[in-house]
Amino acid sequence: MKKIPVGATIAHAYGFAFRQAPIMFKAIWLPLLAQLALVYLLFQRTALFLAASQAQDPSAVNLVGPLLLLYPLLLIFFFAQLAAATETALGRPPQSWISFHFGKPMWRLLGGFLAALLAIIVIAAIALVLALLAVVGFNMAVKAPSSGQAMLVTGLLGIVFGCVLIFVLIRFLFLLAPVNVSKEKLGVGQAWHLSAGNFWRILLVALAILVPVLIVNYAYTFSVTGFPRPPTNTSREAVRAWETAWEIAELNGLAGHWYLTLPLFGLLLLFQFGAGCAAQAFAYRALTENDASAPVAGNGLPD
Repeated sequence: MKKIPVGATIAHAYGFAFRQAPIMFKAIWLPLLAQLALVYLLFQRTALFLAASQAQDPSAVNLVGPLLLLYPLLLIFFFAQLAAATETALGRPPQSWISFHFGKPMWRLLGGFLAALLAIIVIAAIALVLALLAVVGFNMAVKAPSSGQAMLVTGLLGIVFGCVLIFVLIRFLFLLAPVNVSKEKLGVGQAWHLSAGNFWRILLVALAILVPVLIVNYAYTFSVTGFPRPPTNTSREAVRAWETAWEIAELNGLAGHWYLTLPLFGLLLLFQFGAGCAAQAFAYRALTENDASAPVAGNGLPD
């Protein structure tokens, strides 16, 4: 069973993200700009919806439709970028500055993602049913369990369920894009097969890319809206009201500083697509090299 080289994969991902940033920008800039515009609208509309809902304003119902429309548009522009970034990471750089990448690779990749998501939902549902059966079995075995015992069992089962969910997410999704683009098929089964025995390695690679992005993102958010200070010794309703008010203030703050928010988010997305797709492409090559049944595009980019 082949293994993903963690250190080499992370080094390649960061090197590609910085050295090939202009080429990656050329590949994704049009759908990226469209996505940032939609994100700005999403911030504004969500803040209005939350404020109206908190005030029990009937106009909140009218805001649901535009919000629901934004999410599928965001999904389409995201997968347009993912398809273009994956092709670039696999050595197929863009030939033109003007391309939205709405062709077959994008729709095939979106279809593969939806198929993988369906499989994940089925597995999560089975795990949830098993967890509920375990709770019932515990209640039958231990008559009249204390609240502490019940909380302990529920907490442990919740942790197990979360671990199962993370496991299947990583196994199905990490190699889905390079498999899909290289073999021109949905590739859900092969993505699962190739990732066998590499869960912890993939997790380390993913954390190495995502953690710095999350740190920058939260640091910027807190610099704009301030650090959250939840109320203490108050009712559950008061805490929920504070959480909603904080979320509204956060969204309004990000939208109000759009001239900083959108460029920063654009740079973070450019890094994520560059490093993430490069890591997936590098890992895919490592797992399929010398495999005649899995053709892999050569890296046509200067490294």
